[in-house]
Amino acid sequence: MGSALLLVAYVAMSCVGLYMLKAAPGWKTPMFGAGFLLYAGGAALWLVILRLLPLSFAFPVAAGSLVIGTLLTGIFFLAETVTLIHATGAMLILAGITLIAVNR
Repeated sequence: MGSALLLVAYVAMSCVGLYMLKAAPGWKTPMFGAGFLLYAGGAALWLVILRLLPLSFAFPVAAGSLVIGTLLTGIFFLAETVTLIHATGAMLILAGITLIAVNR
């Protein structure tokens, strides 16, 4: 359960950080700085996750979760459009994450 929370925190910090970096009005703004710190914090958390979980589990789950997280961030906060191909790819990624997680 603790490792699942770490993965969720990693994905959330990375996605929110990326959103803030993208949405910031400029390089020298508080929003950009906060986004950078969140994204850097996510990277530091990733190093902790690598120490605690097998790489064959952590990497595919984290990478797939980041793809889904950034897709959802783009849809809900940046008004990006998603095609049928994007949605199908996201569903396949979720299926892969589920299979890896169930096997653990």
